[in-house]
Amino acid sequence: MRLKISCELSSNKIPADYRRKVVSVMKAGLSKSNEAKYKEMYSGNKQKNFTFSVYLPKPKFNGTIIELERKNIVINFATADAELGINYYNALVNVKDKLLPFSQMNQIKVKNIQIVQEEQIVAGRMAFKTLSPIVCRDHNKETKKDWFYWWEEDAFETILKRNLYFQLRDKFGEYVKSDIDALEFREVAIKKTVVICYNLHVACSLGKFELIGQPYLLNHFVQGGIGSMRGMGFGMIEKI
Repeated sequence: MRLKISCELSSNKIPADYRRKVVSVMKAGLSKSNEAKYKEMYSGNKQKNFTFSVYLPKPKFNGTIIELERKNIVINFATADAELGINYYNALVNVKDKLLPFSQMNQIKVKNIQIVQEEQIVAGRMAFKTLSPIVCRDHNKETKKDWFYWWEEDAFETILKRNLYFQLRDKFGEYVKSDIDALEFREVAIKKTVVICYNLHVACSLGKFELIGQPYLLNHFVQGGIGSMRGMGFGMIEKI
């Protein structure tokens, strides 16, 4: 399920760490529309099986502040879980036309929510572009520390595939491992970027790439994102 959410701002200045503000809008709606689902999603360290990206009109970056050409943004939301998608759609409907805090300097109002039609991938080879950066995170359970890899680092593909297996084995079964191992990532035009998220500087990958693999996996990545931290606005891709 894919949603296009058009929003108005009270100011054209937003914080560089804006993804957490978008999450707060979703949480505000979900807490009112379905309290049980809200607790399920946010009371613990639950995997978020959705992704989102934010379109910023001609942004100018100035340290901790981003200045936009216009006082509006578009949030693109995607999930491979239809039931979850309906819950987030209802959450956004719940806060539609309500003025919500977006930062100390700004407020946001959801003006329109559109369900976007999705076209199924049937080929085993497809070119994609990132709508939000891909995060490859190696989490050390003992030290509780994270290390982030970008596309051209040697460990990127190994860590990414390991994470994909942990994310997808419950849905697709143990056999998914062989299909994930067989995935081929081919760079077209990828660059490294560093993004601020919850005051953390995250190294990630942005651009165009080609992916060769089973069509069901390619569809899943388009529908629900690829990589880590998808529920915080990373890993959203589309076909090109």
